[in-house]
Formats: sequence, structure tokens, C-alpha cells
Amino acid sequence: MQEQVLDHEEIEWQLEAVDLELVDNWLKEHPSGAGVAVVRGRASELSDVYYDTDDWRFFRAGYAVRVRNTDGERAEATMKARVPAEGGLRRRREISEPLEGIETLKGIPGPVGDRVRRLAGTADVHPLFEVRTRRRTFALRTEIPSSGEIVEDPSGTIRQQNSEQDATVVAEIALDESEIFEGGGASTHLSRIEVEVGSDAAIHDGVGDFVQVLRQALKLRPTRRSKFRTGLSVAGLSPQVAPDLGPTKIEATLSCGEVAFAILRRHFAEMLAHEPGVRLGEDPEELHDMRVATRRLRAALKLYSDFLPKRSERYERDLRWVGGALGEVRDLDVHLEGLSEESSSDGEVLEEIAALLRERRVQARRGMLEALDSNRYERLIASFSATLRGGRSPSPTDPILEAAPELIRDRYKKVRKSANRLSEDSPPEHYHDLRKKGKRLRYALEPVQEIYGKPAQKMVRLLKNMQDDLGDHQDLIVASGLMEEMGVAGARPPQVAFSMGTLSERYGREASEIRAGFLGSKPLRTLKNGKEWKKLRKKLEKRAGG
Repeated sequence: MQEQVLDHEEIEWQLEAVDLELVDNWLKEHPSGAGVAVVRGRASELSDVYYDTDDWRFFRAGYAVRVRNTDGERAEATMKARVPAEGGLRRRREISEPLEGIETLKGIPGPVGDRVRRLAGTADVHPLFEVRTRRRTFALRTEIPSSGEIVEDPSGTIRQQNSEQDATVVAEIALDESEIFEGGGASTHLSRIEVEVGSDAAIHDGVGDFVQVLRQALKLRPTRRSKFRTGLSVAGLSPQVAPDLGPTKIEATLSCGEVAFAILRRHFAEMLAHEPGVRLGEDPEELHDMRVATRRLRAALKLYSDFLPKRSERYERDLRWVGGALGEVRDLDVHLEGLSEESSSDGEVLEEIAALLRERRVQARRGMLEALDSNRYERLIASFSATLRGGRSPSPTDPILEAAPELIRDRYKKVRKSANRLSEDSPPEHYHDLRKKGKRLRYALEPVQEIYGKPAQKMVRLLKNMQDDLGDHQDLIVASGLMEEMGVAGARPPQVAFSMGTLSERYGREASEIRAGFLGSKPLRTLKNGKEWKKLRKKLEKRAGG
């Protein structure tokens, strides 16, 4: 049930069957039921070849990618979201387009090819395994009760209202006998039934009831694994969402160097896990999470610099460069989201401003993808991965219980000093400075919450609450500056330039209001009075003393 170009939610039951002939005969003997009628379709031969990169970028993005040839002629490329089935029923996104003589997945001009190029970048795409299927199909149509009424259809034909023309195809039943081949020639057979709901049909159009009758009559079970998962098993392939970089558990018995490597492994794995989603560009939160991971990595590299190899300084510089490429796109996402919540009597002007932001985002995203496809990024990933797997400090390091108090105390002093200097006359930069220093202290505390318990957890919550307000403030400051810059750049229509100036001024006022409110806020007062810090310091000293 495919169209030439398709992007929809596939709704499909998948059932295991030992003997498809029994199913075929049952369908012949039960041509109707549950409000639908069974109509025999055609037989076909399918060849599905699944693809991915060496580092499993399609898989890590949550998709399986295949090229299907039907009867050795018509070919199409398809991306299917990998989602678990519930009681044999799968609901997942499916994107398909014809190949039409194009030999490589990267060369397809449409929606599948575009996503393949974004995900793969400069990496090669290669076949994983092949599934060859002999398929028999049946259509499920709505049953039209005989009313005897004579009607005239749009073409002018006079007929009785109980003909096939009044029936709607609501699903397709496929009886599949498949053989899965891996590169070495080994193969595995499987038989299954797939019932796919039509793109225009509602799931309650009798299809679910029909499937239930079919299952009970033939004692059929839902499939345990998809063809893709079965194919991976046959081919002996075990894709990983994140690489195994070494131990990530943090305990009080570890040395400072061991804790540093555990923290870095956690955040580096997080960064890599979100990279496919960032490349795909369909969920802004993927970009946000990857950017946060780079920040946490940089903070850990600085905090534990004395316990890490000298080359870690280069990693920090490279991660700052990656974070900059991600940050430009992320900032524009935030601006666009904020603009979408604006209300104005002149919606056309707002849309024109949004169009300018989207245009700038396209350029920023192009630069970001160039960075992710660069040799510099590739070297960073390879070298950092090797360093983390090795996990060797330049020399023996102190136990974390002895080193942590001083590391955390230094971060806290900087936060306290930054907080105490704030006043009504403080410029926005001082608030941003407090936000950055507070974030570094939080990043230092979060991994060792497992060691220091509630005092560390309370301090983390305090810092998080403080940073939420300061984050909103910084977003407004950046948005104000961007509107001012764009308003005077280029030949803007007067009304657009005026609106940008108005937005810039308003964002600035709102930021000023946040600053005024923040000076009297509970998080800032709590931070300044030092009670939470005293509790944490006591716990730090107690654990250090054994």
C-alpha cells in the first residue's frame, strides 16, 4: 500500500505463522466478517536490502533504511522508525520515495535521500543484509449492505448502491515467506502475516476486529522481532547506540583520576548518542542535549585538568569549537520559538522576521553540518575515544574523597563572589557571569551526588533554580541583540526594521525586569546566606576524614 512519495504513520499488525497455506485457506473460507470483506490481490517477489554506516548512524537516529525491488523492476528507498510493537501492532513513521535508476542512496533527490545525506555526511553507506520475500496480498474492504437504492455517481453512471464502487479499501493483508541472507551466504527462513491499515482509514474501520478474529481462529501470535532485527541477528550484527568507552560508575573508593574519566565517558557517550538526531534536524531537543553534553565535557576537563593527560587541553578547545557550531543553531531555534508565541496586529511582519531567522538558521545549520563532517571533528572523536578507553592519568592521583573538597570549594567561592557583587546597577554581563559560574559548580557537584547525598543534591537544586531565571534572562539579551543587529543590516522594509527595533527594546525591558526580580529571589538569597553550602562543606569534610 505504497504511494510514489510517502511520509506517514504506518499502522500494521505483524503475526507469526507456521503454515501460510492454512491462513490462505482460512481467508478463502471467510471472505467477510467484522464489517470488512476479503478480496484476493496479487503475488509478487520482493528484495529488501538494508543499509547503514559503519558507526550505525541510521540505527542511532532511530530508523531502519532499506531499498526494495518489487518483481525485479520497481525500486524504492524507505526509512522506517524503529519502535516496539504492542500486541503485534506497530505505529511508526515511514518515509518512501522511488529510486528511478539512481544507484546510490545518497543520490536520491527526495525526502529519504535528503535524510540519508544529513545522517551519513562523509561516511560511506553499505549494505547489511538482504531479505527476499514471496508475498501474496489480499485487500480488506468495507462491506456495503444492500439497500436496493438506485444512485447516480459523479460520472453520471446509474447503479444500485451495493456495488464494489461503494466499498473502501481499509487495509492490505500480506502473507510473506521470507529468506534473510547475510554476506557470507547463510540464510534464515521466516513466515509471517502483515496487516497494514490504509493511509486514509481509521483504525476502528473493522480492521482491528478482523485481526482479532483471525488470530483467535488460527491461534496466531504477535511477532517477537521485526524483519530488521531478525536480519541483524542472522548477519551477526550488534549495533550499539553508544560505544563502550569503559567504566562510568562513580564510587567513594575511586581515585580522582578514575572519577574524572568516568564523568568524561558519561558525557562523551551522551554527546555521541545525540549526534544522529542533530544531523537529522527534526527534533530541536537533540541539538540542545548534544550542546549541553559538550559543555559538561568542557567543564569536567577544566575541573580535573591536573589529573588528565596533557592532550586534554586540545580536547577542550575542540569541544568549544563544536559547541560554538551547535550553539548558533540552538540560539536561532530559541528565537524562532519565542517569535512563534508573539501576538501582533500585523502577522505578516512577524512572519517576515521569522523567515529571515529561518534563512539565517539554514546557513548556521549548513555550517554546523560542515563542522560535524570535518576532519577536525573526526580526529576529535577518534582521539578522545581512545583516551577514554585507555583511562590513564599522567601519574597516580589522590582519592576523590580527599581531592573533591578543594575542587568544589574553589568553584563555590567563585559563585559566591559573583553573586555578592550583583546590584541594581550591575550590567547584564554580571548576571551571565554568575550563571556560567553557577553552572560550572553544578556540573562539578552532579556526578558526586552519589557520594555526598542530600547536601549535594540540595545545592544542585538551588543552582538549577537560579540558572533557570538567569537562562531566560540571557535568552532575552541575545534575542535583543540579534533583533537590533538584523534591524540595521541590509535593506529591510521600514515596517520590518521598525518591528525588529521594537522587539529589541521590549526584550531588553523584559531582561531588566528579570534582573530586578532576581535580586530579591529566594535562590539568590539562599545562595548568599550560605546555609546550604555549610551543610555541604560539613559533609565534604566528614567524608574526607574517613
